[in-house]
Amino acid sequence: MDLKKLYSEYKELEQKDRPMVHSFFDRLPLSDKKFKFEIHNIINESIVHEDPAQLLFALNIAYRNGIDSSYTKFIAKLLTETWHDQHEDLVNTIYLENLNDDIFTDSLYIIATEPDPYRKYDDEMEPTLRKCIHALKTINSEKANAYIEKLKSIKNSNVDMVLSMYKSS
Repeated sequence: MDLKKLYSEYKELEQKDRPMVHSFFDRLPLSDKKFKFEIHNIINESIVHEDPAQLLFALNIAYRNGIDSSYTKFIAKLLTETWHDQHEDLVNTIYLENLNDDIFTDSLYIIATEPDPYRKYDDEMEPTLRKCIHALKTINSEKANAYIEKLKSIKNSNVDMVLSMYKSS
């Protein structure tokens, strides 16, 4: 599968038929990691050009294809970049894919404590903040745990709710 050709199709579809974009990636195989290095190249290109559409395309393929620790440096670079809006998904990826690398810790704390520009889509349930707590718990380093203690001290009900999930386990 030629990912550059696929990206051209994606851009064309995005302009003509936005509802179809959601099912566009369904034709890609799940979790075979065949395209990992091609996806890395597209993500890197999107970073160089600060291209949010290209990044979204690459991340959608990566999520479908399977993410592993080889994506760590890209996620670390992207977490606090403000030219895209993928912060919540990136934080969630750290948690869901068990990417427990301390390289993310400072950025997660920044995202958790600075709603603008990183959490502009959070409502009163603060899903990105909650995912930051889960990601910090996944990392479970000395620094991550220190940040969790700092976040506990702000007495935010969403922080408290997520942390209460870990007390029973």
